[in-house]
Amino acid sequence: MNYRDVARGCLIRANAMLLSNSEEVLRYAALELRQCLECLIYERAWCYKSVLSNDDLKEWQPSRLIKRLLEIAPYADRGVRLTMASKEDENDIIMDETERVLSRKELSKHYHKIGSYLHASFNNDLEPIALNTTSVNKTLERLSILLDEVINSPISKFVPKAGLFTFDCKKCGERIGCDPDYTVSEFNLHCSNSKCSASYEITFDAVNHQLSYRPDKVSATCANKDCLNPVSIWQRDINHGFKFNCDLCNRENLVAYSCLLYTSPSPRDRQKS
Repeated sequence: MNYRDVARGCLIRANAMLLSNSEEVLRYAALELRQCLECLIYERAWCYKSVLSNDDLKEWQPSRLIKRLLEIAPYADRGVRLTMASKEDENDIIMDETERVLSRKELSKHYHKIGSYLHASFNNDLEPIALNTTSVNKTLERLSILLDEVINSPISKFVPKAGLFTFDCKKCGERIGCDPDYTVSEFNLHCSNSKCSASYEITFDAVNHQLSYRPDKVSATCANKDCLNPVSIWQRDINHGFKFNCDLCNRENLVAYSCLLYTSPSPRDRQKS
């Protein structure tokens, strides 16, 4: 049993219910299609589980999960085209298939809309109203067609593993990774551990086709005048009230913002100057 099998079962049950015009039955059809959407997003996340953090893997809301996926892999909600030709003749195409993937835009369009069918409906005067079953049926049928395309895609779960860039966070040890956009020479990547403040500057060397990273830190000195030890602070830690201990003297340092107030010169003083 896998997510695609579960999604297919949800779709089959939903399609059987769409033959009805009953409000109660259509609500159950919406529930099945909603679960179908979730399964397809979870399956997509499974393809990238090697670069997802423990926090990411606990995320159950599809909209948040796909947002995180796109931060790691900008093309995670797009399918790939796979073409294979004969070794003897490159014009002899053996296979030419395109993967159908559920996009973030499609998820956003349908997930919450059909979710609204699962709740009681009322008007502006808080009086209960019935669902417009004709409209609901059309919406669910359109979604059913879309999900059928994704589930029966000729190729699926196709992720270029070789293209994933991963490394261990220098602060918390969590695995960090991304599927880089090679059209961008530099970008910033945050540790996916919600309790970690580390971030990294990722650089792409177009000549050697290599990626490198370095911690995004700011250089400073210990505030203890008897120490003045060079220290480095993670960029995301530079907030008013942040505290850290110096590695050398073990004295506590405090990051604080200050405000300088001054009075502007009077018109008479300006004339004198």
